[in-house]
Amino acid sequence: MLTSRKVERPSLPIFVMCPSFDENSGGIIVLHVLVDRMRMLGVEAYAVPYIKDYSDVRSRWLRAIKTWNGLRKHRNFKSHPSMDVPVASGECVGDGIIVYPETVSGNPLGARRVVRWLLNRPGFFGVDARIGADDEIFFYQETFAQGIEGISPSRLLQVRWLRDDIYRDLGRERSGSCRMIRKGTATAAQIPTPDDAIPLDGKSHAEIAEIFNTTEVFYCHDLYTMYAYYAVLCGCIPVVVPQPGLSSEDWHAGFELKNGVAYGEEEMDWARSTRKQLIADMRQAKERELENVMHFLAILKERFG
Repeated sequence: MLTSRKVERPSLPIFVMCPSFDENSGGIIVLHVLVDRMRMLGVEAYAVPYIKDYSDVRSRWLRAIKTWNGLRKHRNFKSHPSMDVPVASGECVGDGIIVYPETVSGNPLGARRVVRWLLNRPGFFGVDARIGADDEIFFYQETFAQGIEGISPSRLLQVRWLRDDIYRDLGRERSGSCRMIRKGTATAAQIPTPDDAIPLDGKSHAEIAEIFNTTEVFYCHDLYTMYAYYAVLCGCIPVVVPQPGLSSEDWHAGFELKNGVAYGEEEMDWARSTRKQLIADMRQAKERELENVMHFLAILKERFG
């Protein structure tokens, strides 16, 4: 157990639908981390491999058969060895609470108790989440829930896998810059960055950490990503490339940890001066994760018993 406090939690098992572990996907990482954190608190929690949505199949019986066949195909599901993320058997999923990310459309498992966790804005990846009227909705960043009525700010659910084992300042000499596009394709061609900036997309964490330790500036086209924080841990200044129509005030309002990251080059001096505060904020945020997950579980207990 991580705490001596009583953990208010639902009596039902909790299943989190997620793909096999991928260290380069922030969304997949936090889905695995959520299972791990809940199990640390004594909750019966499992991963359910991501499956195709068969909601367009009219026959309920055929839809169920296709769904469970899809589950059986995920025998090579992998989790990180540092995490406790067991895979659920298909037979028991229907009796528990299912957590879907916003990239899952509808309710492919036909669960009676559905939680929707918004790890980005619904529809951002071209998937219509088709959120049900009775779905319990939580969000990773408040900005991801904008436009959805009736969601309380208390529905924030954040967990992290902070790779401070890899990302740290080695005190090396620095020159030049690097850049990452990821989900920031909208500004990749519109906003110029130095021609000699080292591209980071597709590189491993170890390779990116090495580059962060030898460059001065990290240009990031992805508006909200842990890589901006990782750059700070390595002593590299992260500059988020501004998106047309999104002001600095609005961007900062949607970013939980607001220090140490520049929104545009004009904020670089401020980002440099608040770097130490960001590192302190990250430590505090990690400590708040436990309370965050416990609050999530308490809400599920109240709703589902």
